Amino acid sequence: MFRLCLLWVLCCVVSWSAPAPASGSGSGIEGQQLVPIIKSLAEQKNDGSYFFAYEGADGSYREEVGIVRRSGKHNDDVVDDDDDYDDAELEISGVYRYIDSQGERVEVSYTADKNGFVPLGTNIPKEITETARNAVQSLEVRAGKKS
Repeated sequence: MFRLCLLWVLCCVVSWSAPAPASGSGSGIEGQQLVPIIKSLAEQKNDGSYFFAYEGADGSYREEVGIVRRSGKHNDDVVDDDDDYDDAELEISGVYRYIDSQGERVEVSYTADKNGFVPLGTNIPKEITETARNAVQSLEVRAGKKS
């Protein structure tokens, strides 16, 4: 708890000491223009699942879905509006894209769950994606959840 409080205080100090952008200049980071958001969607469900997506005027885009998977026995002794389960896991999938400094479109899709993060993208070597995918499959097999 002490470390969490210390981290929070440090973040506050850094944010207070950071210079603010010039008023009325319309710029973010020095020399860069802010990109208008042309589309934005977000949904949060009571079980913790969520969805969000946004698109920038410069062609950048991001979309992510998080689904809470519940397993284990339901605890009927607890009277509550929220369902209580022995175990809950978050499974995430998403995609993002942007135009890099050379004008090339970069797109990455990904999945993440209790077994790890698996990226697949135009800027990610296939070896990295395959290594991540194999590691996740190995963990699933060890857990008796062969896909």
